[in-house]
Amino acid sequence: MGFVRKILIFITGYAWLLLLAGPGLIGMSVWSQWKADGDHAYKPREQLTSLAGTVTGASEVTVTRKRRTTKKYYEITVKPEAGGEDRKLRIDHSTQPTLVGNLIDEKVTALFDSSDNDLVYEIVTGGQPVIAYEASKQRLLSEAQSNAKSFSGAGTWIFAIFLTLIGAGGVWANRKLRRSEDQQDAQAAAA
Repeated sequence: MGFVRKILIFITGYAWLLLLAGPGLIGMSVWSQWKADGDHAYKPREQLTSLAGTVTGASEVTVTRKRRTTKKYYEITVKPEAGGEDRKLRIDHSTQPTLVGNLIDEKVTALFDSSDNDLVYEIVTGGQPVIAYEASKQRLLSEAQSNAKSFSGAGTWIFAIFLTLIGAGGVWANRKLRRSEDQQDAQAAAA
């Protein structure tokens, strides 16, 4: 019985992770819903950084993470008119590749979010928007709403509550098992 108790103590020792995962999942659900509501999914035009210069290169970037998730985007290199280092700006992969390729050697003015991996909201060349701010805003808003839908279902909340209850039960069982183990050790030492 002592060996089984030690295994149960070891297993229930990790119950606190489930106890944290439940409220964490609820927090993600609330945050994604908050981001989708109103204007939290995108930056207002006046908070974006502006850069004028010539596009010297463009490429498609594929980032593969450990869990087989792949993220693709385009990256343009802009040489600022005012001088200084070239700046790499990120363009969403939903943009047409020919449009991105046609930007090479063009003088552009770009609005981008420097706090979000230099994500481009608007590119203007020759006085005409090639990528419009409103289109970027709508795309970011629809992405946030899609993300909120995946996290805000009743199933997510039920699963989060289930995780919390299992975690609380595991922590309680772990305390009881440890107390029982300590009493058994004390009785063995007294004998």
